[in-house]
Amino acid sequence: MKKTIALFSAAMLLCLALRAQSTENIIKFAVMDENEAPVEFVTVAVLSLPDSTILCGGMTDEHGLFDLCLPEEAALVRISMIGYGTMEMPVRGLSAITTVRLRPDATVLDGAVVSASLPRTELKGDAIVTNISGSVLEHNGNAYDVLAKVPGMINRGGGLEVIGRGTPVYYINGRKVTDDSELRNLMSEDIRSVEVVSNPGSLYGGDVRSVVRIRTVKRQGDGFSYALTSQAKQHIYNCSDFEPSWSVLDLNYRTGGWDFFGKLVYWDNRNYQISTIDGSTYLEKADGHHLFREAGHLDYRSHNGGLQFLGGANWQINDRHSLGFKLGRDQGLFGSGRLVMSTGIYYDGVQEDDLLTLNDARVPTNNQWNGNLYYDGSFGKLGVNFNADFLRGRNDSSTEMTEKSWSSPAELSSEQRSTTAMGAGKLVLSLPVWKGNLKFGAEDTYVKASQTYSITFSGIPATDASLTENNIAGFAEYSVALPFGQLSAGLRYEHSDYSYYDHLTRMETVKKEYDNWFPSFSFSTKLGPVGMSLSYTGKTRRPDFNMLSTEMSYNNRYCYQSGDPLLLSEKRRTASLNANWKWLTFSGNYERVDNYFVQWATPYNDEGVVLIKNANLNVPRRKMVLYIIAAPTVGIWNPRLTIGMDKQFLTLELEDPMVTGGLRTVSFNKPMYAVQFENAFRFGHSWLLEFGHTFVSRMNTSNAEVYKPLNTTSLSLQKSFLKDDALTFRLSWADIFDSSAVYSRTDFGRYRIDQSNDNFKSCITLRVSYRFNTASSKYKGAGAGQEVKSRMK
Repeated sequence: MKKTIALFSAAMLLCLALRAQSTENIIKFAVMDENEAPVEFVTVAVLSLPDSTILCGGMTDEHGLFDLCLPEEAALVRISMIGYGTMEMPVRGLSAITTVRLRPDATVLDGAVVSASLPRTELKGDAIVTNISGSVLEHNGNAYDVLAKVPGMINRGGGLEVIGRGTPVYYINGRKVTDDSELRNLMSEDIRSVEVVSNPGSLYGGDVRSVVRIRTVKRQGDGFSYALTSQAKQHIYNCSDFEPSWSVLDLNYRTGGWDFFGKLVYWDNRNYQISTIDGSTYLEKADGHHLFREAGHLDYRSHNGGLQFLGGANWQINDRHSLGFKLGRDQGLFGSGRLVMSTGIYYDGVQEDDLLTLNDARVPTNNQWNGNLYYDGSFGKLGVNFNADFLRGRNDSSTEMTEKSWSSPAELSSEQRSTTAMGAGKLVLSLPVWKGNLKFGAEDTYVKASQTYSITFSGIPATDASLTENNIAGFAEYSVALPFGQLSAGLRYEHSDYSYYDHLTRMETVKKEYDNWFPSFSFSTKLGPVGMSLSYTGKTRRPDFNMLSTEMSYNNRYCYQSGDPLLLSEKRRTASLNANWKWLTFSGNYERVDNYFVQWATPYNDEGVVLIKNANLNVPRRKMVLYIIAAPTVGIWNPRLTIGMDKQFLTLELEDPMVTGGLRTVSFNKPMYAVQFENAFRFGHSWLLEFGHTFVSRMNTSNAEVYKPLNTTSLSLQKSFLKDDALTFRLSWADIFDSSAVYSRTDFGRYRIDQSNDNFKSCITLRVSYRFNTASSKYKGAGAGQEVKSRMK
């Protein structure tokens, strides 16, 4: 805590020192569009006369604000942004707070005026920004439907990813998204723009690899509004289950400067997996080498449901100050899962057993409280944003297992409980310095967790342990608009204390400290009609809490699983290059990861039992990703074609008693080639038809090979009714040809496994949404401790 106080004090002292140095006139610009909505990334430049030399400048923030220091020789202020008319204003006559309203400007390309139906995508600062309002994406469903069609994003295996950077951290109006229902219930009509950041800088946590920032439309007026969205699924082919899926009710009331909001979510989900498994272990015994093989299939089905409550308020005191809070509760109502696994056991090619495992799991309680308190404002030219967060949760589960075999049938039971408590605070200060803007601050996160596990099997020890972790960070980022482009550089320092205590042995088994510096750099410019950006970041990834657990879980009599409290954090270094020209976007990055996380399987004993344990690779993992996206508009047709390559560079020395010397060199360098072709046809009377196909080639990922290509096809039909399309029906068919199964082969040296996984993704979905006088919440809380929250899931 002393380090936290020191960081916050240093930030404030630096702020006061910088304020004392500045004697120039300060002008605050508030830039809005024709709908009175704030406009981000507007270029504000100060010029001298008569040569129009750019003296200083910058870009507006997410609230459309920018503080400008006017040097004595300043004569003219120029405000510009693609898609809007350029404005020039003499310095004389500018007030301390100057409001600027931009007006659309018809852009001429190849002699034709671009219609409002074309989504405008351009590079701004560290992001690929796509404007949704007024485009064909404006009436496209919910946020997931929009994000799947935004340049820089790709749908892989039913989940959305930033190209080459994995699942992103989402923000809506600067506030971290902590549950999927926020994206499900955010309708496309309420989205103003989407910003995809493939290489986020020092303002984000040390292990945040990618960020998607969603800006919503600013609604006018006071009053009551609500939105109700419900979705149901009918599974086909491998099963015929009906799934209610989820329903979300959003409530909002505005009066004066107050904004009260609430949310109620009910979910009822089913998950499926059918797999074939063929694993071989090479054993070393006194009488020589032997081959142990376990081959069979499993069928897993789960059903869970619960409620989520969320409420809060925002008080917009004036244009410079706002504060608010929110409080949420997640309550699991029911949860169960059944696994049926049938395997044949073979020793040197001769079958010795036939094992049938029945595993029934119950989740009687699963609950969590979470809350956020924030302040966002400015004092003179000093911008202040503060967030305080807390989270407290508990999860209980129990399992009943029956094993039937030729030799020794068994019945086992296990119980598990975990609790987590977290508190976090984050302060971000911003200040105009010289010709640019400086953001700096500190963040502190404290976590205390406990876990217990017991099983009625003598070979697996019980667990009763607790862990504490304290993360302290200080960061600074400076950005400046230069005549040849926008330059930004940042540095983040993180200190982490971690301790793990085993209550059964009454000793502190692990205590670790981390001290890391994470630099970041970005540069963006325009070369004629082409926008380009180049960035570099240093990042880390700390182990999830369950990866550090010493708890050994029992999968079946031949497979155990455990974490490792001695895991090292990953170290990541990434360079990215993005470019945009009209409706073409290019994205590329190169990444090196040291201490890369893997789940590694090794023989546990000489009887064929395998232990799956988290581990770090002892060599760097390198990867190069190249993609190009074409998204033109041709009449009512809006196609989006994504073509790319994702290539890993990894060579491992694997233990293998079957080869001379006991080591085998294996290269896992097969690239992945992907093609995704999405098509949207917008007809009259609010009809929308969508058709898409995705192809993913064979590839290597980590120490595995996906040896069959993946093809998935989807179809959607949407119709809206009533004024402003308030009532919308959307009917979708995912994975039409039931071809989304994944076939992989993983090589651990002494243990190899071939596996196929089919998650029953083929289903027909009906979603119905109704919006009444909807108004986007004014909530501006950005959240603290988000990196730790993600690791607690």
